[in-house]
Amino acid sequence: MSFPKEFLWGSSTNAQQFEGAWNKGGKGVTIADVRVIPGMPEEANFEDFKNAAQHYEHLEEDIALYGEMGFGIYRFSMAWSRIFPNGNDEMPNQEGLDFYDRMLKELEKYGIEPVCTLYAYDLPLSLVDQYQGWKSRKCIGDYLKYVDTVTKYFKGRIKYWVPFNEQNFVAGDSLYITGTKAMDDKELFKIEHHLSLAYAQATKIIHKNDSDAKTGGNVGNTCVYPMTCDPRDVEVADNTAFRVGYSYADIYVRGKYSKFYLNRYKQYDLSDVVLEGDLDIIASCEPDFLSLTYYMSSAVDKNSKKPLVGNVVRGLNPYCDKNEWGWTIDPYGFKHFLMDFYHRYQLPILILENGLGHRDVLDENGYAEDDYRIDYLRTHIQRMHEAIEDGVEIIGYLTWSATDLYSTREGFEKRYGFVSVDAKTLKRGKKKSFYWYKKVIETNGEDLNSNLS
Repeated sequence: MSFPKEFLWGSSTNAQQFEGAWNKGGKGVTIADVRVIPGMPEEANFEDFKNAAQHYEHLEEDIALYGEMGFGIYRFSMAWSRIFPNGNDEMPNQEGLDFYDRMLKELEKYGIEPVCTLYAYDLPLSLVDQYQGWKSRKCIGDYLKYVDTVTKYFKGRIKYWVPFNEQNFVAGDSLYITGTKAMDDKELFKIEHHLSLAYAQATKIIHKNDSDAKTGGNVGNTCVYPMTCDPRDVEVADNTAFRVGYSYADIYVRGKYSKFYLNRYKQYDLSDVVLEGDLDIIASCEPDFLSLTYYMSSAVDKNSKKPLVGNVVRGLNPYCDKNEWGWTIDPYGFKHFLMDFYHRYQLPILILENGLGHRDVLDENGYAEDDYRIDYLRTHIQRMHEAIEDGVEIIGYLTWSATDLYSTREGFEKRYGFVSVDAKTLKRGKKKSFYWYKKVIETNGEDLNSNLS
């Protein structure tokens, strides 16, 4: 099994779950820093997201580990509030720019191609206080000033830019993602519309500031199956897939609101939301690729009243194994997902996240015998290769996550990384999967065997 020579192997993190240092280096407070998640395990909750995995203090160490594994690509998210602490300050915070400059220098040292996501669920809190964040059109202008600033400052050093992380998930959890809760569907549409306007204009700014840079939207989703071949089950599956995935990819790739998407809001007068010229702005988007995140498949039937739980589609497939959080393990679903989106939209795909959350048992050195993670990744890589053989153009494969970080609702109880993090000391360690993935990268995916002897 061989991958294209130019294929990029790596992994991902994001600022709100990884950086920590919430009040250092001139950083402003974000919605993540004050987030409260009901039902979170007490042992997982240590200052919520404020400390995270303290990448801010371990930057050189962390990236050296990625260099040791041989990463060719690495996705991080930039914290808006490190650049503009209040979201709309007159001048950028130089300490924040310096932090990401340090990061890029380390990545450059090891020959790792950076991918930067510009927004990942960490809106500067001040913008919520000032005008309710993304509920206001003012947020678009402030976001675009931030985009313009960083894409000019880091011109030529970041090839791949993703304006928003899993933008389509706002429909399932607007409070977590934007810091404000949509009170009805019209308000939800307003938030989504403002994000779509910001996305389209961001793609143009990125190309204007760096003609060699690439950009595109990000869709997070599950592969949605009908539970049976009953047409009523198939209809629910189709509607779910269109609602959560395709309707948003139509915006990010085709620059248009589908009739299916707008039908959800047909009982509302949207003339005060969609202003003259807005649809032209959305139509002017300039995507170069489509980025996808995939963890699991779901099965729904005619009795599925609310298939969307939190920010993902939930529906247990009786033919698939699952982890303890009820996330199904379905490698074929990954291939189906890739084939479906590529043949619908005909853009190269950059896989931003794919991984398995698990309660790892760490020894005193932070080592874990995480064969379950290796098995998950191996079988998904095999299916990804089949998709490539069937014609899907894939830029690279980034797992979630490079290092253990603060999981969105389970803290360090739910781990994804090749590199472990001690929740108390923040000491790093290498799991078995660290050495396995290093071998995968060295052989460009030809050797997926978990026998490391």
